[in-house]
Amino acid sequence: MSTTPGFYTGRTGSLIIGDASATKAVAKIRDWSLETTVELLSTNTIDSFANTFTPGAKGATGSATMMYYRLSDTEKSDYREFSVLLNKILTTGSITETNKVQLQLNVGGGAFDDIVFHAFITSATVSVSTGELSVVPFNFTVDGDFDEIINVSTGTS
Repeated sequence: MSTTPGFYTGRTGSLIIGDASATKAVAKIRDWSLETTVELLSTNTIDSFANTFTPGAKGATGSATMMYYRLSDTEKSDYREFSVLLNKILTTGSITETNKVQLQLNVGGGAFDDIVFHAFITSATVSVSTGELSVVPFNFTVDGDFDEIINVSTGTS
């Protein structure tokens, strides 16, 4: 039996907000990206002739673009997570630990294609252009380690 490899596209990705007991997809999302980094600490000595390093702390930042929309009274309340996330971004008063969100980035639409972490929204822009969709691009910084990541060798987390 032969299995044809599948390719993921932007249509299969999603952004989910919430915790493990109550995750809900943000219904209208255009894209997301995640960048991970590792600080390298120099281990050079005065007599070193080439740079050497040891790994330090890791971190991650990312971005996503939500489509700005308002649900009609007849649409499912499951899709109201846009409003919850928007309220974390566009808030009055000071930012506290309660503004931290759990995000789940899904690559392929399956249960084992998730990257899960806690993050703070660090910037957001509400963009309205004539003839275009109104969008809310936002950036986030991961707080702590990843809760769950994709295992690329087996396709499971």
